[in-house]
Formats: sequence, C-alpha cells, structure tokens
Amino acid sequence: MTSENDSDLPSPDRVERIAVLGMGSVGASWAALFLAGGLEVVAHDPAPGAEQRARDFIRQAWPALIELGRTTLPEPDWARLRFADSAARAAREAQVIQENIPEKPGLKASVLAEVDAAAAPHKIVLSSTGGIPPTRMQASCRHPERLVVMHPFNPAHLIPLVEVVGGEHTSPEVVQWAMEFARHLGKHPIRLHTEASGHMTNRLQFALVREAIACLVEGVASARDIDAAVRWGLAPRWALMGGLMTLHLAGGPGGMRGILDHAGAAIQQWWQPAPEPRLTPEVVRRLVDAAQEVSDGRPVADWVRWRDRSLVDVLNLQHKMESSAPGAAGGASEKKDLSS
Repeated sequence: MTSENDSDLPSPDRVERIAVLGMGSVGASWAALFLAGGLEVVAHDPAPGAEQRARDFIRQAWPALIELGRTTLPEPDWARLRFADSAARAAREAQVIQENIPEKPGLKASVLAEVDAAAAPHKIVLSSTGGIPPTRMQASCRHPERLVVMHPFNPAHLIPLVEVVGGEHTSPEVVQWAMEFARHLGKHPIRLHTEASGHMTNRLQFALVREAIACLVEGVASARDIDAAVRWGLAPRWALMGGLMTLHLAGGPGGMRGILDHAGAAIQQWWQPAPEPRLTPEVVRRLVDAAQEVSDGRPVADWVRWRDRSLVDVLNLQHKMESSAPGAAGGASEKKDLSS
C-alpha cells in the first residue's frame, strides 16, 4: 500500500485505495464502480444520512455492474467501503482523491484547500465538476499541478464517457495519468484541449435541450413527440456515430464535401438556433407538465431503474458494434496498449 510519504503515485492499475469526497448520486456512482474494480473506498460526506443513502445506491447499482462484467461478486464487498470524519482524513489515507462536491464555487474552494493541505503533493485530485474550469479551482491549491477534471456522465457507473480537462497549472503527466486511469476503469476518456464553462459534451447536449424547450414553447410538437424525435430518429444513429460522421455519410460517395456542396445553404438555415428560451415561471410550469407527460406520471425512481437496466443492453450492443466497425482491429489494439 502506498503511504503518505511515498514520492511516486502508483500506475493506474496499481491504485488500491481512493478517497471519494461527496457521496451524492455522482460520488456514490463512482464509489460503486471503484468497488466493482476491487478498490478500497474512503468516503466523506457530512450530510445527514449520506452513508446509508450511498450504500443503498451502490446496492441498487450492483446488478448492472455484474451484467456489464465489471465485477463477478454477487454483492459489494462492504469491508472495502468506509467513511472518514473529514475530507482531510480521507485524502491522507487514500492514494488518489476523487472530488464530487456540489457545484458551489465557494464550497468547492474550501474543500479543495483542505484536501490540498492534507494530502501529500504527489496525490492526484480528480474533480467531477460539470462546469467549473479547473484553473479556477486551482486557485485554492498550493499544489495546482495535481488537480485535473475527470467529468463523468450520469449514471457515472454505467456511461463510458469521461471528459479529462487540465487547467493552466495541471502537469501534462497528471492529464495523461487521468486518461490511463479512466481506461483502466473501463471508461472511454476524451481529452479537452481548452477550458470552457460546462466543458464540451454539456455544450453539445444543452444545444439540443435548448432547441427541445424552444420547440415546446413554440408549440411545434407535444413533449412526447419532441422526445420521440430523438429516441427514434437521432439516437439510433448517435449510438453508432457522432454528428460529424453522420454528416459525412449523408453526402453519399462524396462524403462531407458532397453534402455541403449539395445542401450547405439549407444546413446553414437549419442550424440557426431558435430565439433562446428563458426559464420564466410560465416556461418552468410547461416543462414540469412536459416531464409528467413524457414520464406518464410515474415516479422518477421507476424510470431510473428502467434506464439502468436498459443501458446495460444498449452498452453491450454498442461494444459489439464498435468491434465490427471499419478499422476496429487497430483501434482495439491501441486501447489495449494504452491501458496495459
């Protein structure tokens, strides 16, 4: 076991103990994945009842992790999960720190300063922040070079993608370590070269969400049909390819050049955003009503269970399709080398 006095961080596949700070849905989701990978988790969350809620979450997440092949254990090894009475103690006892503090800059800064003072300088701090640029968070740290964003997507124990974002002071070696650690966890990391509020994938996601809300406000279609347009039109293709590849294939043999020559003027009109919807009380009311419509009024917990069960099937199919894609053999070999 690496101690606080060791000078070198272990290679990603040699990490044995990780601190998870904040055990809400994101932190508990990460903890479930870490436990499935055989890691010890030292958690900290001062909220009343946080430990029991986290254990309940992990217990419910476990069957999906078994089906995805992340673990063969029939239930979590609870001896590998324990709670520390402070973020500083968790940081001192772990080899790596994984932070999931609520997106409140002041609170994040306070916890990061506490962790930075307590943890040996070589210990990497991975932040799950969904929108705060890492350079801003590094202002709270005496050792900013070891802080890097590793932003997951809900539910973090299932969705493969993570965004790895370094700040102005992040060491390049730390960014590379985070990429390799993500691969070791079975994730698909992407590296962002610049910082931005919300990073990149949320920028893509909320462009679509913004247009969905605009269509609802304008009365273009019902809430159910707006979601159906994504589920039955866009999503099946997007499980295979992103927007740039979709546009390339739309051009037939001419590819990207072909589609832009043929329909570039029309595409220019289609991608002009609608007037930005504002979250006025009336729009909020309509969105709440829309949520009732698309969910058939059933509890969120019912849909979460359905989502997680179904995601296992979708992800298994996606892995199968990926292995048969053109050039997949070379890509698979490259991934294997990088995570070994």
